[in-house]
Amino acid sequence: MGTRGPAPKPARLKILAGETRPSRVNYAEPIPGGGPLSPPLDLRDEARIVWERVVDALGPTGVLTAADKDILRLYCEAVVRYVEAETLLSRSQPLVQGRDGSLVKNPLHQIVRDNADAVRKYARELGLTPSARAGLRGEMDGQANSATAKLDAIIRAARRT
Repeated sequence: MGTRGPAPKPARLKILAGETRPSRVNYAEPIPGGGPLSPPLDLRDEARIVWERVVDALGPTGVLTAADKDILRLYCEAVVRYVEAETLLSRSQPLVQGRDGSLVKNPLHQIVRDNADAVRKYARELGLTPSARAGLRGEMDGQANSATAKLDAIIRAARRT
């Protein structure tokens, strides 16, 4: 059985949110190595557009790292599948004829809903929802903001001891 309650926030997000109590920040939290957040070579063009949009928006925060590539890929692909299914649904009727000739709910409803749920789940994991960003502060001007720089310095110092 998994842990109860909401998933814990990464230390970087806590610092960006303004957490000042050391007891609430895990300074020993492992920080994945950096590296470019380049999209996978086999990513579809539509998903690549979503990838670039997300990396442009969150890349400067330092929250996304190369270790997040797989979850980011899942998010991008789910967004594309959602848009494709929603486009098909909007071109069809909400009710379609079943095998016995009676009207039934269009199966595209379920596909749209499943992909919308997947997008919402992955977006929460990546910090892409408004509620995930609600408490964040700081200037995101293409360089690490002061809170992220402070956290990096604290973590480096803690690892040296």
